[in-house]
Amino acid sequence: NFGDQLFFNKSIAIINGADTVGEFSDPIKYSDSALEISFFPEGGSLVDNVSSIVAFKAVNITGSGCNVSGEVYSSAGDLITTFRSTHLGMSIFTLKPVSGLNYYAVVKNSEGDVIKREIPKSFSKGFVLNARINELNEYLITLKTNPETLPRFLGRSLLVTVSAHKKYLKALIVKIDTLDNSFILPAEELPDGIVMITLFGLDNHPLCERLIYVQNNEGVNVKIETDKKVYKQRDSVAVKLSLLEDFGTGQEVFLSLSATENIYTIRASQFPSTISSWFLLESDVHGPVEEPSYYFDSSNPDRLKDLDLLLLTQGWRDFEWKYKGIKYLPESGFTISGRLRKSLIDVPLINSNMTIGIFQGKKSIITTVQTDSSGRFHLDLDNLIGSAKVIVSATDQKGNFKGRVILDSLDYSPAKIQVATTGKFLPVKENQPLNENLTFLKEMDLVKKSIRKKYTLSDTILIDEVKIVGKRKETQRESHVNQSRTVYGQPDKEVIITPELESFRSIKDLLIGRVAGVYSVKQGSGIRIRGYGSSFEMGSEPLFVLDGIVVSYAEISTIPLHWIDRVDVIMSEKAAAYGVRGANGVISVITKTSGDITYKPVSYSVSTKISGYDAPRIFYSPKHSSTLQSDYRPDLRSNLYWFPNIKVVTNKDYLLKYFNADISSTYKIIVEGITSSGIPVTGKIEYEVK
Repeated sequence: NFGDQLFFNKSIAIINGADTVGEFSDPIKYSDSALEISFFPEGGSLVDNVSSIVAFKAVNITGSGCNVSGEVYSSAGDLITTFRSTHLGMSIFTLKPVSGLNYYAVVKNSEGDVIKREIPKSFSKGFVLNARINELNEYLITLKTNPETLPRFLGRSLLVTVSAHKKYLKALIVKIDTLDNSFILPAEELPDGIVMITLFGLDNHPLCERLIYVQNNEGVNVKIETDKKVYKQRDSVAVKLSLLEDFGTGQEVFLSLSATENIYTIRASQFPSTISSWFLLESDVHGPVEEPSYYFDSSNPDRLKDLDLLLLTQGWRDFEWKYKGIKYLPESGFTISGRLRKSLIDVPLINSNMTIGIFQGKKSIITTVQTDSSGRFHLDLDNLIGSAKVIVSATDQKGNFKGRVILDSLDYSPAKIQVATTGKFLPVKENQPLNENLTFLKEMDLVKKSIRKKYTLSDTILIDEVKIVGKRKETQRESHVNQSRTVYGQPDKEVIITPELESFRSIKDLLIGRVAGVYSVKQGSGIRIRGYGSSFEMGSEPLFVLDGIVVSYAEISTIPLHWIDRVDVIMSEKAAAYGVRGANGVISVITKTSGDITYKPVSYSVSTKISGYDAPRIFYSPKHSSTLQSDYRPDLRSNLYWFPNIKVVTNKDYLLKYFNADISSTYKIIVEGITSSGIPVTGKIEYEVK
């Protein structure tokens, strides 16, 4: 709804190993002499006769901050104040605007370029919000106004809200008694990271807003230990992960680990983007942030002061979005929803069963929901990885198909990221680390190519024909059937659903009269089995199983027969594998795999596809052994290991192993992640391979 500033993006430089060494260059010509500057009144805007802090940010044509100095003049020609940037083109000055006057700045950079820019105009009435931290680690919040505004608000109470990470934290009531009204906001009551303070007027419209940064805890580090400091080629590397601090028993930490040759981990910036800088800073400000991890390096004594400058500039807030309509509602997973109507007229069908099948390769989810008083239905999916086929069918209380299913759109078009080419904040042109390492990288590429060439077919001696005898690989359908039969093995009776059998209305109608020992009664599911251990005289039902999982008859009764691959009936001692539950026999329904389901367009059933979250790719990491034929081929990997989904519980170590390659070099293990309470976690270690 409000732009793409919360989307993470990262530039990756790609070089061609076949290029001549030294030819790599940036085709874009940059001029560092161009200058642009923007001014940001604290809290949103200037108010006549109210002293305010004005922050500024100066950038060159690449969008990088540049050092400037300047003077502020009134429209009457008077020099009001001077200023000079202190960090990446940013700093502040104080201005008390006078009614009827405008203000401008004359700015000069280190190359001697001079520009003139207007300072935002002041309002005749309003409030100014000022925030500063005192020596007790408390935030002093001051609301300032002028004599023209005070009479309307005198003795009235205004609302101040405190929120963080888009979540509401608390509300404060501030009574306006004077031109300056202050209150204390203890930092220890706030979460780490960016906190937003908003002042609302009497009509509940926002008047002022200010971002502050709260740091109660230093970043959490994860301890990384390897079983050696120096390894041989193809040695096994054992890694142990543990937290350096105790965050309470049962606290979970989610990590991603990579082990890569050190030459490829050199960053473009001394202070690159990390998970800490992204979660705690970059995701809450506008435009690219230069050297983001600088603000989280405890060795920088001015980092918090400079961080406040960043929040005063790129974190400056206006309220345009407050008056725009909400086009997209917040997303909370994936929902399959729609309406059920009568076949010929637009009349809702209520309390009807909607069978929803979600098929993903060998996995399937089949469930039933009911339509409400308006004929609507929905199914919420908390987590869906990858794409899936969805089939929705409607049946009445007797299991007969009926009605017309109208599915809500499942199409999702992700918002587009805007690549800025003009404006206040241009993409930051990072220093190319490849220039200094380019020769080395290309030499390594040539070495690897020469090694691989020795193992190509043209350089080998062909041997005689070799016959390989092996076990036939199971098809997807066979694998699914065998997996569903893990408990009981081969069934006593098996009914494979052919196209001719798909015309039956239900599993009950299919089995009775077709499978000996299965008969009909009026109670419950209407199905009973005569056979070993069956106490049919007690009126007990058989156990129903769907794809190897025990379910109720209601869950399988509404499954269309064209979704089903076969129905197994177990009436012998094999049913004892389910214990007492199988005493009256077992009816096992095995559905088709997604590729085997043939969908026939009918009014009471709809088929479509849905895309979930992207599934993490598996990173290739071989296990070397002298007995494997593959060990005679060169292992030239630079990235040894990557695992993006490590879950560590506090007070417990996490162990993992991988193998080194054939390259003698220095390798770096980098771990980044976040705790279940939102605290970023980082760690790194190096070792050698000789």
